[in-house]
Amino acid sequence: MHTRISLALLAITVMAAGCSRQAQQAPPEAARPAPRTTRPTAAPAPSTTPIVANAVAFADEVIARTNSERRAAKLVPLTKSVNLMRAAQIQATQMARTGVLEHVVPGTEYPTLANRLNAVQYLIRAAGENIGEGYRTPSAAVGGWMASSGHRANIMSKNYTQIGTAVAVGARGGVYWVQVFGRPR
Repeated sequence: MHTRISLALLAITVMAAGCSRQAQQAPPEAARPAPRTTRPTAAPAPSTTPIVANAVAFADEVIARTNSERRAAKLVPLTKSVNLMRAAQIQATQMARTGVLEHVVPGTEYPTLANRLNAVQYLIRAAGENIGEGYRTPSAAVGGWMASSGHRANIMSKNYTQIGTAVAVGARGGVYWVQVFGRPR
């Protein structure tokens, strides 16, 4: 499996976004291959039952681990937002259904972060999104994001005050993780 890191800057006030795919052993940042435009075929995960059964607990653990990282950096913890949780779940579900790890998922009901935030009636001053695929635990997902400068920037940003998270498993066993960050108007 290849490591894929990409950042997309979206124009909704201050919106930063990132995505990552877990590799067996991630090479140093400078040695990572350039982002791919085609999705490699991945073997199904050996077991998805624990993730499906614990999706809500895993989403909450991602928030706890994210806030632990922020506290360690002397930053104010993010507040869990029901609306951002819903926006994150929409994206995790869309990626799991399509098998696409992207911030914009064409052909879906809510292809962009702006569409998702509008759907959950979240009026934003600032918003951003981290996505990832293949991590088996919340610890691995947050650890992967923290090891990437773009994802880390979202997690450590002072522009955000709220967070929502989700995890979903696709039919082929892909595990999709989402963090949505926001500051309401």
